[in-house]
Amino acid sequence: MTAGNFLLLSALLHVIGSVVTGFAGIGLFLLFPAVLYTAFYIGLQRDMRWVAWLALICMFGGMVGTGWEIIRPSPVPDWVLWSVVVADFVAAVLLVQLIWRKDVSRGS
Repeated sequence: MTAGNFLLLSALLHVIGSVVTGFAGIGLFLLFPAVLYTAFYIGLQRDMRWVAWLALICMFGGMVGTGWEIIRPSPVPDWVLWSVVVADFVAAVLLVQLIWRKDVSRGS
C-alpha cells in the first residue's frame, strides 16, 4: 500500500461521512478534503515531490480537526471519524518515508 492509497481511502471516508450526515453543515465541509486528497493522489502518481510535502501538512491538520470532531458532539459517526484518523496517520507515515527516500537518494 502506498501513501496515495491511504489518501484515497481517507477521501472515500470523508465522502461516507458527508453522506451519512445527509450533507448537513459538517457533512458538506467533508467534501473539500475528499476532493483535495484525491488531487494529492493524482499529484503523487505524477511524482510531484511538493505534493507529498503539502499532503503531509494536510494530514497533520486533518488528524487534529478530526480529533476535535471526535471529542465533541458530531453528526458524523465515531467509526467514520476514527477511520479517518487512522487513514490519515498511515498516509502521513508513508508520506514521511516517501519524502525521506527522495531526500536520501538526492544526497547520493
